[in-house]
Amino acid sequence: MKIDIHVHTKKVKSGDAPTRNIDASRFSEIIRSTDVKILAITNHNHFDLNQFEEFESSELDGCLLWPGIELDILQDGKRSHLLVIVNPKNKNDFKKAVDSILNGKNPESFTITLEETVQKFDALDCIYVAHYFVKKPSLSDEDIELLTSLTPNPKRILKEATNSISAGIYISHGHNTVYGSDVHNWDSYIKQSKDLPELRLPVQSFEQFCLLLEKDEATINTLLDRKVKENIELNAFGVAELIRLDIYDDINILFGSKGTGKTELLKALSKHYNLKGHKTKVYKSSNLELEEVFDLKGKSFDGILQDYGIDNCEEEIQFIKEVTEEEVTSLSKYLLHFSREETNRISQKLKIKDITKLDEKQSNRKLAELSGILKKFQTFSDYVNENPRLYDFIEQDLIDDLIDVLDRILSSLISKTENSLIDSKTIVLVNHIVEVFQSEISKKTGIPKKPSKTGFSEYASNRIAIEKAVNKIIDSLNEKIDPQIEYVGNLGEEKGDLYCQTNLAVQDGVISSTDYSPVRKHNKRPLKDFAKGIKSISKYIYTTELFEKIAELNENESIDSIFSLDDLLLFNRHFSLNGNNYEPSTGESSMILLHRELSENKDIYLIDEPEKSLGNDYINDVIVPLLKEKALLGKKVIIATHDANIAVRTLPYNSIYRLHETGRYLTFAGNPFSNKLKCINGEYEDLDWKEISMKTLEGGRNAFGERGKIYGN
Repeated sequence: MKIDIHVHTKKVKSGDAPTRNIDASRFSEIIRSTDVKILAITNHNHFDLNQFEEFESSELDGCLLWPGIELDILQDGKRSHLLVIVNPKNKNDFKKAVDSILNGKNPESFTITLEETVQKFDALDCIYVAHYFVKKPSLSDEDIELLTSLTPNPKRILKEATNSISAGIYISHGHNTVYGSDVHNWDSYIKQSKDLPELRLPVQSFEQFCLLLEKDEATINTLLDRKVKENIELNAFGVAELIRLDIYDDINILFGSKGTGKTELLKALSKHYNLKGHKTKVYKSSNLELEEVFDLKGKSFDGILQDYGIDNCEEEIQFIKEVTEEEVTSLSKYLLHFSREETNRISQKLKIKDITKLDEKQSNRKLAELSGILKKFQTFSDYVNENPRLYDFIEQDLIDDLIDVLDRILSSLISKTENSLIDSKTIVLVNHIVEVFQSEISKKTGIPKKPSKTGFSEYASNRIAIEKAVNKIIDSLNEKIDPQIEYVGNLGEEKGDLYCQTNLAVQDGVISSTDYSPVRKHNKRPLKDFAKGIKSISKYIYTTELFEKIAELNENESIDSIFSLDDLLLFNRHFSLNGNNYEPSTGESSMILLHRELSENKDIYLIDEPEKSLGNDYINDVIVPLLKEKALLGKKVIIATHDANIAVRTLPYNSIYRLHETGRYLTFAGNPFSNKLKCINGEYEDLDWKEISMKTLEGGRNAFGERGKIYGN
């Protein structure tokens, strides 16, 4: 929720830019594109009630519009600027007051004293915002003292800074301060609005805002009570010190000196939420290593080639390892058979010895084809019979007809498959009988049996099968796997985004890089030799040296542990920045891990000292906005910290302070809005939130001054 107390909507003075002019339609469109929810129109020495009401009646998406004016003050001969912003309920009276002081005067030369200003406007329930110090032309400290003495409520006087840094410095020195856009060009307002002050409490009226300026405790508590909170009882330090805390669905800060039990409170909160069914753990950056989180060494990586669309060639490798040569029937066997005279009369009458064996391959192919068809129809039939949801989309008559047809098809296929199986087995049996008879006749007669086949078909088929297997393996060896790139985090504007890149490759006999290691934890050299051996075999398929090369492959020391190309998968994982390998420093690792923790979508975040090894810029520019984003989403964010940038700039709904004094530990709770810390058991007086924060938190007063971004002290 942003606030802008200094907005120009008209070119009034000659020095004003024409780009300050804006109509209601464009004004509405721009405001709805920002997070600005409170806006005061403060033109130079001018208030246009008609324009204000036109803007007020336009669609502003819940933005509160307040009437105001930027006056030229002339005090003791010195000119300065003072914003006067009034309760919108008094806009008509405000218009009359402005008209009465201007009374036809030229806005270019108009001036008014502080006494006259208070006299004219103080009764209209107003806020004074003085240009101060570097915001020129500025009121002096003496002028502000005078203004303070003139108005009955000095808390309604704010000092206008130029930006968040100067505002923070003023705050650290005890000044009530605020700053606005002082917009010169509405084309740049959306971008400019992102740097405006943020109101953490959901202010819904001018009156509420004024009460907040006055640190009205009842108003603050009313606004806080609108936020969801849970009252929790913890015994982090034993039953002797039971602690009851309100934990908001927002940012909750635990702070205090070292050794006061902040980590123990976080652990107790984690235990509490886990018992309620949440899965929480305390994040502590020093317990984690970025390399372990991203498993750079691949300890838990167990990828397989099938995941990347590559065949692991398990059957082919097994075949190559076990294959033997198929013998071709030599001519000498034919010569031996026909050169011997057959004299045995019984043998002459046994024609079975001359029978040629039947072709088994054709029957086997037919059986395999029928079995495949049967299996597919059976799968489809099972799907139809076991899926009752089909009846929600298809008429029952149609499904019944389909089941009937499928049953008849299956019955026919089963019958044909059985017949084909019988045919196949019959051929095998006949061939076996012929083989036995021929062998026995040869033994009894001493006449070598007539070769039943040349063996060349088997020889050629075997070589072709080896070639196909080897080529398939080589094709898979040559497949490339695209790198897997995972976003890690941002290292800031100067360096940019860090990625984790996983490179995978199949050892093809060439890869020698020491960056790669086998996924299956084999020795690297045998894998390389295996791939080389496969490629060597491919060159000798149709030579007499083929089986020598296969024998050499089987002599590989790891051959018994290589079952597929999955065993040849190599792994390399590293971080990359701008396309180059990069090793993050300890601080950068902490940045990324914390960013990842906060980027996860969780209901509860328990974070212990996130500032360790982190620079202030990263905390301010990246971590604090992330924490605020979680708060806007209604998440519970509980942070134990020593860092003022986190504890202050997040404007926590809840600050829990642990104090160690005179041998006892005390717990306080409060917030920056009321600027109080109250002892939860009433045993100690209230503490000043700002003073305790500056005293306790690392960065102290400097962090408040240089990094502050709150609208009031």
